[in-house]
Amino acid sequence: MKKIMLTIIAFTLMAMFTFGITSEASSTKVMWGKTELKKGQIGKVIILKNTPLLHIGKDPMLDGGAVRELKKGEEYRVYSTKTPEGYFPMYNVGGEYYVVQNSTLNGVNVKFETPSKTKLALLEDSSPKVMWGKTELKVGQIGKVTLSADVATFNADGTSRKEVLPAGGEYRVYTFVSDNHGGAYGLGGGLFVDMHGALKYETPSKSKLALLK
Repeated sequence: MKKIMLTIIAFTLMAMFTFGITSEASSTKVMWGKTELKKGQIGKVIILKNTPLLHIGKDPMLDGGAVRELKKGEEYRVYSTKTPEGYFPMYNVGGEYYVVQNSTLNGVNVKFETPSKTKLALLEDSSPKVMWGKTELKVGQIGKVTLSADVATFNADGTSRKEVLPAGGEYRVYTFVSDNHGGAYGLGGGLFVDMHGALKYETPSKSKLALLK
């Protein structure tokens, strides 16, 4: 009886220890300077001089302007960049909020950096996989296609490619284009399939997307 109880206690402790390791590993943060590196982040800005944080809505003439001042030495994640014609580069730090790289009066206001391959590899290793059917859901993915027959592929300009995707396969979709031929889904790497081919297109649920963040 004592031997059985000792075995149960030992098993329980082992399970608790294993769970603790798993929980800790799954919540590991990848720090990059002063901020945590996140999926979907393409870089960060380091504030060199006090500079305004801009809110730029759908109509900048009506919905825009400075909301507060960012202080020298602060760091912010960047999710996209754009350079409107005639303007300096702008960095999106989340939502509709931007900082401008340069100022004609003050010179360079911010420094933009991209994460190293090592940091990106650590982020990939620290993030639990979110499976969606046969494939892993990835940041930037807008949907997937499931093929009901073999499907030919082509380039963005409509020229044919050698790859023929087999029936039953599932493929991530990152973009779609509309044209006079009815449109196509972009599977990444410049590979496209006919939008109206032998396939089924689906978008990820809100619950799946929440797990990905």
